[in-house]
Amino acid sequence: MKSTIYLIRHGETVWNRNGRLQGQLDAPLTHAGLAQAHAIGRDLKELLATEAPVMTASPLGRTRQTAAIIAEHLGIDFDAITLDDRLMEITLGDHDGYGGWEAIDRDHPHLAEERRRDPWNFRHPNGESTQMVQDRLRPVLDHLNATPGIHVVVAHGVVNKVFRGLYLGLTREQTFALDRPQNAYFRLTAGTEARLEVDVDATVSAGI
Repeated sequence: MKSTIYLIRHGETVWNRNGRLQGQLDAPLTHAGLAQAHAIGRDLKELLATEAPVMTASPLGRTRQTAAIIAEHLGIDFDAITLDDRLMEITLGDHDGYGGWEAIDRDHPHLAEERRRDPWNFRHPNGESTQMVQDRLRPVLDHLNATPGIHVVVAHGVVNKVFRGLYLGLTREQTFALDRPQNAYFRLTAGTEARLEVDVDATVSAGI
């Protein structure tokens, strides 16, 4: 039996909506974010039917909340979810929680210039580079690939881009160009990727 990974980003948060940079700080899911999590949970339940997936999630609040909702749809006890620190979002260090990229570039133009010169290896003060994120994700991916069965992984925007890039063997530029949807998720299997859209409006209409 081969390994299949369903890779999910957490639902929209208050800071996502406001354009604030979260990093490893946290904000609660919005009503839309809750609906996105329920929509993915409903979709996965139908897709997997009687299959029994194993769930892994970042330990940050927004991913725990999203994972809990999805787990409930799948009939998985929350305590059975593995919380893995290596799936936490990239941290901007001193600038986690900053009021958006425009604001941070305006207030710290020298850092903006450094980031433009080498975006893959750039680090905010006390933060991480994309390379550092890739280094901590590689053993996670290796473990999941080596463990047959169905894996449901709930993580973050940047983390999921880097994870997909690793899985698909993409270049740095191709990895940066990947999207970070909250109304879709990805199935990774046999070295390929499929994007799975969900009907969030239908979930809202159903009163969930």
